[in-house]
Amino acid sequence: MTDLPGLAHARAITGRACAILVALAASGCGVYSVEGGLPSHVRTVGVEFFENSTTEAGVEERLSRAISDQLVTRSQVRYAPFSSADAIVRGSVTRVSEEPLTFSGTQVSRYRVTVLVDASVWDRARRRNLWEREGIQGQGQYDATAGVAGRDAAYASAIQEAARQVVDGFLSGW
Repeated sequence: MTDLPGLAHARAITGRACAILVALAASGCGVYSVEGGLPSHVRTVGVEFFENSTTEAGVEERLSRAISDQLVTRSQVRYAPFSSADAIVRGSVTRVSEEPLTFSGTQVSRYRVTVLVDASVWDRARRRNLWEREGIQGQGQYDATAGVAGRDAAYASAIQEAARQVVDGFLSGW
């Protein structure tokens, strides 16, 4: 059988693509489970107040509340008080920072607020961690002219992003 021009090249590309997909599947990358990352016996999840390893007062309460709010809106699991939940989300806010992002001449025109979090989910029945991640990062930005109100909005946005990443992380198993 004679190959048509370009057919051998197409077969080579197809072969490489298949090899890459097999390698990704074997490593666990690119694989998503609709079932989520929690075992079937975990039906309720509560949130313990996070520790605050920063000088930013109240950040642990705001993050814990934001994670609770995220859980209330999710259908995969029910939110419950941490004292009676099947699993507990807990962790620590490890860093809150604010840094210049853009400049107009020599003046800062925009800032970035970053909240860094370590989090885990504890299975009460089996007495072990189900999920754990370090360095979860939430960010927000604000214009320098916005002052305290702008900073507060960026700070709230960073906390919301970190909370969403925590909940997405343990519900998807990533």
